[in-house]
Amino acid sequence: MALINPVNNASQFSPSGATAAGGTSEANQDMFFKLLITQLQNQDPTNPMDGTEFTAQLAQFSQLEKLDTMNSSLDYLQLYLASLNNAQTVDFIGKEITARGDAVELAADSSADLSYSLAGDAHSVTIEIYNQDGQVVRSLDRGPQNAGNQTVNWDGNDSNGNHAGAGVYTFKVTATDANEGVVESNTYLTGVVDSVTFEDGITYLLVGGRKVAVGDIIKVEGQDPGPVADSDAPSGGGTTMEVLRGIGTFVKNAAPLAAMLL
Repeated sequence: MALINPVNNASQFSPSGATAAGGTSEANQDMFFKLLITQLQNQDPTNPMDGTEFTAQLAQFSQLEKLDTMNSSLDYLQLYLASLNNAQTVDFIGKEITARGDAVELAADSSADLSYSLAGDAHSVTIEIYNQDGQVVRSLDRGPQNAGNQTVNWDGNDSNGNHAGAGVYTFKVTATDANEGVVESNTYLTGVVDSVTFEDGITYLLVGGRKVAVGDIIKVEGQDPGPVADSDAPSGGGTTMEVLRGIGTFVKNAAPLAAMLL
């Protein structure tokens, strides 16, 4: 009687193999046990399957099944963390933020602050303000300035002395040193968060109609300047830490299984 060869290629029953074949983990599990039972039924009675080998095949499939479960758990965990992050971001609404950007919102009959930083001491600093059509509305000559953060108040008037009108403007900083060399500068936008939008898995805050990525925020009203981390998040910090501790425990427990399969 012919003997069916033992199953040595575990990859054909792995989650990745199931995906490639268009099957499911449940279908592969049924196939595995059918092959195993058929193998037992057709083995040579005078030379039965070695018990160690039989146990190894069962253990091998059990490990692969656990790995498939682990992958599913990680997918759910990723969705949970994304939902948690989205819920926290909503708390930014109504708060004033400072972020990397070149936009400034001007209200009717009012002024606006222009924030930027200089990488070095500048002999000459010029700020050009543009409207939404890309036209220069006003040019401000600030003269020499020291390195570091700077804030200039724009009175809201254009080059003719008339108020530019309410709207969102952009500005550009040009700085040079005493030798006419370029001094690097970074511009920042400041405004109140009107709403939050989620696009392609990325969270944006809407400030004066402009989208600001959460990763570009460097200051929230009432906080010290610096990147917004979990400890600086508006709310839900305790829940976040609990999730992170859960991830650590999960990875620690999964490490021995992953090592056995590599």
